[in-house]
Amino acid sequence: MPLKVKLILLTLLPLLLISAAISWIAIHQATSLGQKEIATFRASLIASKEQALKDTVDLALDSINHIYHNAAIDDEKAKAEVKRILSDLRYGHDGYFFVYHEDGTNLAHPVLPELVGKNLFHLQDNNGDFLIQALIETAKSGGGFHQYLWHKPSSDLIVTKLSYAAWLPKWRWMIGTGLYIEDVARQMAKVEQGVQSNIRTTFISVIVLVAITTLLILASTLAINLHEHRLADSRLKELAHKTVMFQEEEKKHVARELHDGVNQLLVSCKCHLELLQDKMAKSDIEQAIRHRSLSESSLLQAIAELRRISHSLRPSSLDDIGLIAALDNLLSDFAASTGISVNQSLALGTASLSTDMMTTLYRVAQESLVNISKHAQSDTIDIELSVIQENLQFMIRDHGTGFSVQQAMNGKGIGLRNMRERLEFLGGELDISSEPGQGTEILVNLPLKQGLDIYGKNSSTVSG
Repeated sequence: MPLKVKLILLTLLPLLLISAAISWIAIHQATSLGQKEIATFRASLIASKEQALKDTVDLALDSINHIYHNAAIDDEKAKAEVKRILSDLRYGHDGYFFVYHEDGTNLAHPVLPELVGKNLFHLQDNNGDFLIQALIETAKSGGGFHQYLWHKPSSDLIVTKLSYAAWLPKWRWMIGTGLYIEDVARQMAKVEQGVQSNIRTTFISVIVLVAITTLLILASTLAINLHEHRLADSRLKELAHKTVMFQEEEKKHVARELHDGVNQLLVSCKCHLELLQDKMAKSDIEQAIRHRSLSESSLLQAIAELRRISHSLRPSSLDDIGLIAALDNLLSDFAASTGISVNQSLALGTASLSTDMMTTLYRVAQESLVNISKHAQSDTIDIELSVIQENLQFMIRDHGTGFSVQQAMNGKGIGLRNMRERLEFLGGELDISSEPGQGTEILVNLPLKQGLDIYGKNSSTVSG
């Protein structure tokens, strides 16, 4: 998976998960709150209708109270008058009063007069509710409300009806009236639609916000990625250019070393051999011997110079005698050529290093010693090589002038960067600590196993 895709996923996944969680919580809370509002609204509507019914029944009772209280239990005339008054009382479009005896016999019903005289004690609505029994029981218990299905005269439909029933204990009558409350269901449906609409609006708003945020993050990530990609390309080109220039400088240096050193010695050797030939022709044995000796000396110096140049290009001692001995030779030569005292502690124990690891450590030491000899102005250096568990630690410390690490890393030189890149390629780290006037410490940490994993299959390993 490309790094760009990984960065985008790492940025977007937490945002999408958090957005989904917040959306779920918001919608759940909105749904719960909407259901509570609907229940509260329905209860409020029903309560208002119940209060209206009770007030209506109280008015009806007030209208018959003077007859009922003055009549005897068997006063048929008073009963007839009460039934007449209640049958004549109407309110609204479908409002009327009904009267039932305790045994379920209908005594008054102005809308359905054919029911008068019939015993409806076992009458059930479409839901199986024994509504007359329920109303009588409710009335006998002190008055109350009951819902059931009943025929609505104005619409000729069976709808839900809410009734209030009161009790006349002396005559054992139940007096009641009711309201058709199908309009409550319609109002509740409208409220529920409004709540659902609000939830949908909230959900769509959240989705739109998440989509806009996602697009902004994608655009920002792509823009940053493109900028970093161009910046990395620019740095890579700069580094490649510096590397090429460094290689050209190295070639010039090698050419100059060969021309000014080896070539001059070989020319000198050739001149002495020509003079030797000339002296031999003139039988000047003494001068011939002197020129042979001089030519031999020039040839030996040329061989030594070639060995020195070869050693600087690729230290063969690494392959021949191992890293410890090669570093020991390098430090001896350094101390001899610069006069700087070296305190060294080099130990690898039984650790096995690949040739690339040994070369990298040798180059780090070589580059550090060159920098110390050129810039540090230190009288003494400390160098330690040790193995701590599975890590190799290599430390080079001087006590000289020090320098600004940040400026050095951002400068034109590539020595320090080459050291760092070599070690990072092997999975290691390079830590440079230095301050002006405080000396410099270069610390290398190199995991032995990781370095061997990178090169182990294609590279030989050497102990010590």
